[in-house]
Amino acid sequence: MLQAGRLRHRVKLHRKTSSRSPTGAVKVAQWEHVLTLWAEFTPLSVKDIIAGQAQNSQITARATIRHRTDINGTMRVQYAGRMYEIVGEPLADNNTGREYLTLMLRGVT
Repeated sequence: MLQAGRLRHRVKLHRKTSSRSPTGAVKVAQWEHVLTLWAEFTPLSVKDIIAGQAQNSQITARATIRHRTDINGTMRVQYAGRMYEIVGEPLADNNTGREYLTLMLRGVT
């Protein structure tokens, strides 16, 4: 079971949106704030990052949130002024699959 005390970081989730101009041309896609959630945000250790680079992985952090069905791998996470993209789909917990989700994150420049 996920302890509430672990969820002590505020993260914002964003999704990509695009709109059309009055002439019908597609405008540049933008990131729209969708949710603000409590999470456990954990930067990966140097050891984990080096091991990931050996496997061509660029994951730099992970965020654990309560289970939700409206989170997907196309979203971005903002924490402490930095933006991260979600790598792959959110990973459900091993117990019931409905307690929490783990988001593997890669920093966006």
